[in-house]
Amino acid sequence: MHGEGPALVMAGPGSGKTTVIVKRILYLIQIQKIPPEKILVVTFTKEAALSMQRRFQELCNELDPEGGPGVAAGVNFGTFHSVFYHILIDSHFPAARKILTSMQKQEIMQGILKSLALSRKGHYEWETIRAQATDHLAAVGLYKNCFDADKAKRLLPAEHREIFRDILSAYQKKCREEGGLDFDDMVYECRELLMRDEMTRNYWKKRFAHILVDEFQDINPMQYEVLKLLGSETGNIFAVGDEDQAIYGFRGSDPECVKRFASEYQAKRILLNANYRSTEEIVALAEKVIAENKSRFMQNKGSYAAGENADRKDSIRFVSYETKQEEMQYLVEQLRSWPADSKETCAVLFRTNSAMQGLALQLSREGIPFIMKEKTENPYEHFICKDIMAYLKLAAGEPKRELFLRIMNKPLRYISRECTGESSRLDLAGLTGQNPNADREIQKLKQQLARMRGMPPGLAVSYICKVIGYETYLRANKDAGTHLEEWLEKLDFYKADAGNYRSVSEWEQAQAAFQTELGKPDHRKAGKADKGDSNISLLTVHASKGLEFDRVYLPDCNEKNYPHGSMPDADTVEEERRIFYVALTRAKKHLELLCTTGSKERPRVVSRFLNPVIRQLIHQTRYCPNIHQMHR
Repeated sequence: MHGEGPALVMAGPGSGKTTVIVKRILYLIQIQKIPPEKILVVTFTKEAALSMQRRFQELCNELDPEGGPGVAAGVNFGTFHSVFYHILIDSHFPAARKILTSMQKQEIMQGILKSLALSRKGHYEWETIRAQATDHLAAVGLYKNCFDADKAKRLLPAEHREIFRDILSAYQKKCREEGGLDFDDMVYECRELLMRDEMTRNYWKKRFAHILVDEFQDINPMQYEVLKLLGSETGNIFAVGDEDQAIYGFRGSDPECVKRFASEYQAKRILLNANYRSTEEIVALAEKVIAENKSRFMQNKGSYAAGENADRKDSIRFVSYETKQEEMQYLVEQLRSWPADSKETCAVLFRTNSAMQGLALQLSREGIPFIMKEKTENPYEHFICKDIMAYLKLAAGEPKRELFLRIMNKPLRYISRECTGESSRLDLAGLTGQNPNADREIQKLKQQLARMRGMPPGLAVSYICKVIGYETYLRANKDAGTHLEEWLEKLDFYKADAGNYRSVSEWEQAQAAFQTELGKPDHRKAGKADKGDSNISLLTVHASKGLEFDRVYLPDCNEKNYPHGSMPDADTVEEERRIFYVALTRAKKHLELLCTTGSKERPRVVSRFLNPVIRQLIHQTRYCPNIHQMHR
């Protein structure tokens, strides 16, 4: 019922912020007599905008079956990007009619980096170019959203940071030549248009009398500047969010914008701190975890539970295993026993998309129904898998030159391409080097491939990694950087996955079958059940924000996963803790935290985010003899 002027509503998890926004829209129309078309409701995803619009329509229909639909249709719902895009279209911005796809952007960036590599070294490897292109596109997107070049450069290998602006300039030029806009250009170009064109700016300032923003903590500096331009006529900006759920720093989101809004607008502050979703135990644990963050704007947002699940006991369980494979098998068994006809929902949340693939494969293999709506990469398309398969096929006697070229210097053996001749068919037995050192390496490789012949795939992959030295090669790769931990996880996954098959050909057939499965609509996988039947979801923590589930499993609650990567700075740790907090607060009735202790060679440490509650968890749930070695 807030009237005129700016307002900042800080709403913790499960506090009903969507309900607040929907009811406020109705209040503005019915009580304040604001025309529906003068109201703009903005959020960050298309799904969230459509969901909010649907809820408002249902509310209007319920109150007025005849006139409600017309009222609901008049309100403007959209994402930041869709709103900015329509402003560009209505203003006849030249390039706005064509939005470049992810594939087109990747191709443009790969072309630029390929030309750069050729000009510097005279050769290139496509795997390296593809990885670098992904990193550069992430850096370009971050720069466009926050205009902080130093922050964007941190996403790049050290040798590329000095040429970031040159790459950016070449990329922008090529996009314009293609006659289109990068997705992130919608924000930047809209701000530029409103800044330089007074007539356009004045029109849009008067277009909306009230602007309501959901998930305000995810706003980035560029979006904030455009919002200020659109709301400068009335100052009627109603911002709803939770700084503890600000988890999109990699896109340029900055929770400092929340503080800026409160200060610059002298906004009225409203706190919603009753959690109607989760049990009191879950709320208390989540609050202890997030309380470790130092940069919180408003405290005690999740201090108590008030919903129907509040009084449930024993709602948290802590489980640990030595290896990821054991952890995975535990998850499989838990999901196998989940009743297909249960009215309750269940979710397994992962820190990264790639971490989700292993469980998806295992469930598909065993016919356990589940849903995974996020677009996921095929793990078998990764260069590491292609390298391993090249070794396995050569050992099995497949005489292809391209296979040998792929692995001949992984690890480095100083073998030249000229050794292999020009034919696509390779005579491995007669292959010799062009100098004594190269010849010795070729003979050694032949012996290693001969030893692998007849090995089961799982043992052969371990042999490639440890004896042949492929893992050492990855660790020494100059492009490893922040990718190394992900690469080592890939190796662990391929070792475990290969162990499920009796032969290389059987494993290869399974890989092809998974590729077919990935091509199905919505990337949903439901084993042998109908795709709409499953009440088990696999998704990343980022994709889970705004959702809730009766039971939540959170695997791999270890260092290097929470927080992700090695030795992150203080600001990154705080965002990673917020990601962990979001994961915890998705659970309504039951929460299971899983971790691994690791081996002597690669020990694992429990996530520092659980330090405030680790002793409580150990005494409360399943005790692991090795857990004290993980806790510091």
